[in-house]
Formats: sequence, C-alpha cells, structure tokens
Amino acid sequence: MGKERIAILGGGVSAMTTAFYLSSYPGWQDDWEIDVYQLGWRLGGKGASGRNAAMRHRIEEHGLHIFLGFYDNAFATMQRLYRELGRGPDEPLATWDAAWKPQQLVVFMEHLRGADGGERWEPWPVEFPGNGLTPGTGGEWPSGWDYVTMMLEWIQRWLVGGGLLGEPRPDVVERLVGDVLTTTEAHPGASGDLRVSELLAGLAQRVADTFVSGVQYLAGLTTLDDQLIYAATRLASLIGSSQLTDSRHSALVVMLRRLRAWVWGRVADVIDHDPGQRRMFVMVDLCVAAITGMIDAGLVGGDPYWFKLDGEGFRSWIMRHGAARQTAYSAPIEAAYALAFGEQTELGAGTAMHGILRLMLGYKGAIFWEMQAGMGDTIFAPMYEVLRRRGVRFHFFHRVDRLELAADRRTVAKVHIGRPIGVKGDAPYRPLYDVKGLPCWPSAPRYDQLDGGDALAASGCDLEDWWTPWVDRLPPRVLEHGVDFDRVILGTAVATFPYVAREVMDASPRFKAMAEGVVTTQTQAMQLWFRPDLRGLGCPWPKPIVGSYALWMDTWADLTHLLEREDWPPGKVPGNLAYLVSRLVDDEPLPPRSDHGYTARQLARVRASALAWLRREVAPLWPHATQTHDPRCLNWYFLVDEQERDGEARLDAQYLRATVNPSERYVLSEPGTTRLRLRAEETDVDNLLHVGDHTFTGINAGCVEAAVMSGMNAAQFLCGHPTRIVGDILPRRGPWGER
Repeated sequence: MGKERIAILGGGVSAMTTAFYLSSYPGWQDDWEIDVYQLGWRLGGKGASGRNAAMRHRIEEHGLHIFLGFYDNAFATMQRLYRELGRGPDEPLATWDAAWKPQQLVVFMEHLRGADGGERWEPWPVEFPGNGLTPGTGGEWPSGWDYVTMMLEWIQRWLVGGGLLGEPRPDVVERLVGDVLTTTEAHPGASGDLRVSELLAGLAQRVADTFVSGVQYLAGLTTLDDQLIYAATRLASLIGSSQLTDSRHSALVVMLRRLRAWVWGRVADVIDHDPGQRRMFVMVDLCVAAITGMIDAGLVGGDPYWFKLDGEGFRSWIMRHGAARQTAYSAPIEAAYALAFGEQTELGAGTAMHGILRLMLGYKGAIFWEMQAGMGDTIFAPMYEVLRRRGVRFHFFHRVDRLELAADRRTVAKVHIGRPIGVKGDAPYRPLYDVKGLPCWPSAPRYDQLDGGDALAASGCDLEDWWTPWVDRLPPRVLEHGVDFDRVILGTAVATFPYVAREVMDASPRFKAMAEGVVTTQTQAMQLWFRPDLRGLGCPWPKPIVGSYALWMDTWADLTHLLEREDWPPGKVPGNLAYLVSRLVDDEPLPPRSDHGYTARQLARVRASALAWLRREVAPLWPHATQTHDPRCLNWYFLVDEQERDGEARLDAQYLRATVNPSERYVLSEPGTTRLRLRAEETDVDNLLHVGDHTFTGINAGCVEAAVMSGMNAAQFLCGHPTRIVGDILPRRGPWGER
C-alpha cells in the first residue's frame, strides 16, 4: 500500500499539532506525505505574532497569550519540540524552560459600590505558591474527590487567614465524625440532612458529658461550628468517592452549609468595608457551593463527566447550590470569565467549573507560564523549523476557498485554493528572519521574495484579511482527491466553515449544527510601550497579571521582559510594556467577503474603545501616569513615540488589534453548545477531519490546551500516535456526549 497524502488546511495550533504527531513516530515517511496550505505568509492562526521591522522589530501579537499551569498536553508537546529543535546553549530560547517562565502574582480588581453610591476599584493581589511540579509531566488529572479534598483544605486556609478558625479539637472532631458515620451507615439511602442536623444540635451536651472539664468547655464554646471544617475534612478522608449516592456525602454537604452560614454570621456586618473578611467569605462560599453542586451531580468520582452540566450557566449553577450573588459576580469569577472572553455572556457550568478547578488547584509549577518572546517566535517558528526538517511541505499564500464533495456527498473530491501572489521563480518561500539571534515571523510578507511584492506593499493590502480588496495574481489551484490528497484536515477554524465548508454542512446535519451553533466572538488587544518603568507608572505590584478590571480592556499583563527580544537602541529602551485584551462584542453579522471595509470598521471600534479606556480607567492601575488636570486620563507623553506626536495621536505609535477574521475568532463555551461539539473524526465525510478548539475534548473551551488536544485526537485517529492524551474523554457516550 502506498503513502497516504494528507492535506492540512490552516496553520494554527491544532493543525500544527496534527502535523507534529503524524510525523513523530519512526518510519512515518513510509505512511504519509504531509502538505500544509496556509492563507498568508506565517503560521499561527489566532495565535500568530509578527515582528514590525519598521518599528524596532517589536513584537505584535493577536492578543495576550499565556500558558496555564495545567496545560499538560501543550507543555509535553513543546518539550518534545524543543528537544528536537536542538538549539545551542548560547542561542536564545534554547530549551522549553528558557522559552517559558513561571508567573505567580495575580491581581483581581474588585469593583465596589459604597453606601453613598460611589464606585471604586480595589485590588485583590494573590500570590499563588509554586509547587515544584513540572507542567507536561505526570499522570491523569485529579478526580472529582481530589478536588473536593483540595477545596476543603482551601477553606481551612481561608478561615485561618480570616481569623475565624480555632485550634482543632481532635476528640470533638472524632466524636462528631463517628456519630455521623454511625447514623448514615444505619440509613444508607437517606439524605442525611435531618439526622446530621440533629447530631450537630445535640453534640455539645454529649461532649460536656464526656469531658471532666465539660462545664468549662461549654462556657468557652457556645457552638461547635469552628470545628466543622476539621470534621468535614476528616469525614471526607474517610468516606472517599466510592458510593456517589451515599448519604455520607449528603452529611458532608450539611456540615458545609452550616459552616457557610456560620461564616456569614461572623462577617455580614463588616463585609462591605473589610476586604479580608469579604474575600474570605467569597472563597469559602464558592468552595461550599462547588462541593455541594459536585455531590448533587455525582461529579465526585474518579472520572467525572463535567460537561453534563453545560446546559446551565455557571453563575446560576453555583447560586442554585447556595452561593451568594456577590460570590457569583466576585472578582475571581469575573477574571475567570474574562480569561475565556465570557464578558457579557455565560459559560457552561461544567466547562467553567472544571476549568476553574484545573486553573486554581491543578496547576504545575506555577499558575501561569509566560512566553519569553512572541507566540510566533516561541511556538510557531520552532514548529515550522522542525516540521520542515522532517519533510512536511508548506505552501504559503494558499487560501482555502471551498471544499467540494463528490456526488455521493461522502468524500471530499476537491479543495479549491486561491493564490493571491506567487514567489519569484517558484522558489520556496523563506518566511523567517533573524531578530537578535532568534528566528521570527515578520508582521508583513517578505515582499522581496514575491512576484509583485512591490505592488502588494504599495497597496497596503493585508493578505490575511478575510475581506481584503487585493485581487489574486495567480489562477486558482484545485487540489484533487487521489492526486493531491487522500485525506483532508480542516484546520481553518469553525467560523470559516460557513464560507469554506458549506457543502459539508449541507451533507451532515450534526456538522452543520456545530458550525452554526458553537458561538465565536471577536476580541481586541492593545500593546503600550511606556517611557517610565512599572514603579514610575505608580504600580504597587511587581510584574502582575491583572484581571476583572474595567471594560473594555479588562485584562492587563506586564510583559516588560519582552523588550529584551525587541531591537531598541541604547538610551531608547522603553521602561515598560503593557498588554491589554478583552472581548470585542459583535456589532454586526459577519459580512460577505466582498465587504472590503469591514476590517477597517472593526479596527476603528477598537481604537475608539482604547481611547475611551485610556481617558478614564488609568488611575487604579498606573496612578502616576495620569494628567494633573484630569486624574483619570493617561498622560499621553508617557507613551513611547519616536515621531513625538502630540496628545492622543501618540496612540498611533502603539499597537492595536481587532481579531475579526473568521480564522481568528475566539470560541466561546456558552451553555447548551458543548453538546454540539464533535470529535475530530466526526464529520460524516469519510476522508475529512476537522481540528481546532471548537472540537470536543476534555476542555471544551478556547485555549491552547484544547487546540493541542484536538490536533492530538486527529493524529491519534489516523495513526495511533500519540498513544495517550492526558485528560481526554474517549469515547463520548450518548447522543450528546453524556455519560
């Protein structure tokens, strides 16, 4: 049997992951020929970045890209990639742990309203401790019960920090736990609620009867509520997760609800003006609601199926299980929503709950890991170099226009490719260039290599723009089944499917439901190069990641470390580099490709949004960077502008991005949409797979980890490699993936 020809359409994370694993096992060249067809001059999709050679080779990103500490599959892939890359020890980013560094300081911004109706922002800094683990290594993700026990430990820490927790009284705890176990074992099918309440009410007197100093004990302890968390933790360690309907789990819920009520009684009068007590209550309340909901849904076993909750929004789910509204809309939850670009929408309860637990309790090494160059430099340049060496063929400036099915509608017969421009002399396009010893993607094509490059440069047209007015200079190319490909990997992103895969949608009702029902959104980003350093801006924290701040730039990260990778001359190096990002809510439906003004309209929206934000929201983050006569507004002269423009015009020297192309749109996790997601092989077309973070994985949220898992799923389906995907869910059970 001859080699199978694989046509990979698109160059994002999932497409490159597919190519990486298809070509990762010994003898793969005997099985596959792999061709990658890419829209423009660089790889990356929504994760692409470039270097602006006209502006100090600065890094220009699609947004703010940071790896989370639980990205086991993504980190494992990067570790394999960097080992094969084989850079010398003196070269930049020679190893994966030189390319990623831990980041542990997170600042949640609380939006508070005073009794007088006034509003203010109050920072809530949290230093997440390192744990000595290495991301990308180790076994499967924690079980549901593992998360329960970790949340109980969290509650203890918060109560200690809030000054509410007394010393553990082992005899009291053991007596209470013993009575609970005796009662629930006698009534294994009961809810346990009434019996445990009775036990709690009567235990103090029984303790008094037991201890010689019982009268003295009762005089100093009117209730046993300060022992409840110790008892709950002890009970949890004894009962485990083996019987999901066991009344002992219900008994644990009763203990925690009483604990929550006790905490509220202690903090209710001070919660509006005491940040420490407010934050303690929010975290205890959140953990109690989460544990209660998990037990109620049977998610405390070894392999919980989180996504069965995704018909309901996360906030309504935790409030239904006892959380206060202020907890559901607290700064950490707002930050989690912003992390998934869920501003002004909802997230599926199971996807959000699982994601928050993985983020907060399942990280390795650090909660976040920051790339030490642009995402293109850190991920896609190494990926391109390694895959090209292996023999994967790349076809840049090949735009996927349409998939054409055979008459039986079971096979992709042709792939129609537009070719906007060609390379001089049909030589291979060399996409990378060197910036301070690091191979990088430019922010624009390398015009000198293109036939007609001068005209393209003069036109100002962007070949990555879905709505570009540029007219193709070359005739279309038609890839044919059996000649140019045997299988197709569609990796152009789900928002492109109504444009390029309409015939597949018409042939497969479930593929159509996914393409039309999985919701995507535009995003917006702003990069600011400041003259002062962080201290000069008045920021009180060293190198923070800030979330849950003011719309529409609600997430900020200090990425000043990237200045080292840019090419600023001595004496002109900026003092600080800020990356800000948020959702860009659609204001009109995606238009046909003939609407050449769409991208400019959306970029104008981003500029207006950025100006409005910089005029009124600067002070809480950078208090020294404001104007004397207007303490809410940025002092525009703090921005680096080598043309030295005046006032707001200095924003033109910064970088703004509207990620509006269908291939760049962020995939949301709205309630009711998880059931529409399909595995990579589930297209109902025999020789077609689709990859991206819109597919069904163990994450089901827009992120690098989900995209990597999707690409691994496709490769595993085709060749059995990789043999293991950490946290994957196979097989899906039931018509909507329910277990």
